[in-house]
Amino acid sequence: MALRRVACLYRVSTKSQIFDDDIPMQKKACADFIKKQRVWALEKEYIEKGVSGYHKSADERDALIQLKKDATARKFDILLVFMFDRLGRREDETPFVVEWLVAQNIEVWSVKEGRQRFDDHADKLINYMRYWQSSGESEDNSMRVAEKHNGLVKDGKFRGGVPPYGYKLEYSGEFNKKGHERKKLVIFEPEATIVRKIFELSCNVDMGSFKVAKFLNESGIVTRTGKNWTVPVIVRMLKNPVYKGDYVAGKVRRARGKRVAMPKETWVHTKEIIRELIIVDEAVWDKANANISLRTATSNSTPQEKSEFLLSSIAYCGCCKSGMHPRTARTKRQLKASGETAVYPSKYYLCPKKLRMGNCDGQFQYGIKKIEAVVLDEIYSYLENIKAVDISRFAKAHKEKLLKDEKTKSRKIIALKKEMVRLEDEILKCLSGDSAFCENQIAQTMRDKADALSALEQKRDFARAKTAAVIGRLDEIVSFKKSIVSWKMEFSQADIENQKKIIGMVIDCVYISPKSVDVIFKLSSDAADTCNKSESMR
Repeated sequence: MALRRVACLYRVSTKSQIFDDDIPMQKKACADFIKKQRVWALEKEYIEKGVSGYHKSADERDALIQLKKDATARKFDILLVFMFDRLGRREDETPFVVEWLVAQNIEVWSVKEGRQRFDDHADKLINYMRYWQSSGESEDNSMRVAEKHNGLVKDGKFRGGVPPYGYKLEYSGEFNKKGHERKKLVIFEPEATIVRKIFELSCNVDMGSFKVAKFLNESGIVTRTGKNWTVPVIVRMLKNPVYKGDYVAGKVRRARGKRVAMPKETWVHTKEIIRELIIVDEAVWDKANANISLRTATSNSTPQEKSEFLLSSIAYCGCCKSGMHPRTARTKRQLKASGETAVYPSKYYLCPKKLRMGNCDGQFQYGIKKIEAVVLDEIYSYLENIKAVDISRFAKAHKEKLLKDEKTKSRKIIALKKEMVRLEDEILKCLSGDSAFCENQIAQTMRDKADALSALEQKRDFARAKTAAVIGRLDEIVSFKKSIVSWKMEFSQADIENQKKIIGMVIDCVYISPKSVDVIFKLSSDAADTCNKSESMR
């Protein structure tokens, strides 16, 4: 018999497991299992070190992405894991990864649990319930870890991780249950001096976080990693209560790999202030944070007037893809003749990431006249060319696509309802003793299916509303084209609000960068594509 090619996936969730011989154990178990099969031969190995199968989705795991590519290319016939939870622990995703692999004619095996088949509905239910149980275990583990961290914080003990700027780690002389010596934070004076300077500037000088970061960068002071200071880093430091001797936990929580900010009333604080960690007095910390709140309130109390900016909602930075902010600067100059002070307003589009000294290679701001002149030239050319395009044909095709997507969602809902009917039949088998599952297991699965059905129906309803809105907009564009004799004349004579309306109907977005302005039009046609080009700025 021909040898069958086997791929093995090994995964550990935490970095500590990498050094606990967990990966070698999985490799040895898989190698021994392959030897027993006679016609199996190891072809490929995929290793994930310190990758959570619960917090990380399949699309974020490089090894799993490569595995799926190789499966599509038929580079192996069998996938072997030590246990099925090595593939993942997410009940809303991992079961379907397994089903997808089997659909590619890849056999999926586990050293401990054997082969996963899909010969009947019961196999699908077993596959789903396995990962539903793994997901529940991961949630329980997360809750236990969070509770442990909260307990450490309440007792004023360091809970692990990278020490905040201004501190370093030293051994505390205390040992945990595993016999490992705990570490504690101590003030690192070279960095603590800079921390005090940051609070001093924020409190005693009229300097916002941007000016503080700029001051540090111009003074040649770098962060611990040798990088320039940015606004988010300064703000996080000013808001960190550890500098006044207060450990805090529970600021954020992780939900399926995403960080969710928690309200302040749920935060966990130390029972008593830790005197040896105080770098700035509580009064200084409070004043710096009051200044942040004051600057935020002042900024929000005078919202920027956007009506005079044609591209206020569709302009993006071409370098970092951030939405551009319209701003008006007022320059004061004293007139020599009269001695009066004249105010000269200037309007521009500003990159928020560049403002915060983030990772953006573009400019800080772009003048409104130059940018909008380029875009208007593009619009005039586009509107002239679009006169020859059959927009109604495009609108009809787009409507058909939207309606097709809506029907696909409806079919999924019908399939899910059929699954629930099969589960109801399985409960009847439980009552008669003919089912391999207990009633509670199936009832829980039905509740999960009901939740999934409700979520899918919400998505369908949202898609229907969106489809209706898009179709209405397409109909508006078609009728709008028919009613305008001369696009250029109509646009040039319209007021700014109507110009913005016309722009919003035909332009999807505008990317602004130092060397070009890219105008992306909504209507996809040969004539429109010829207009969708980059105009160099002079």
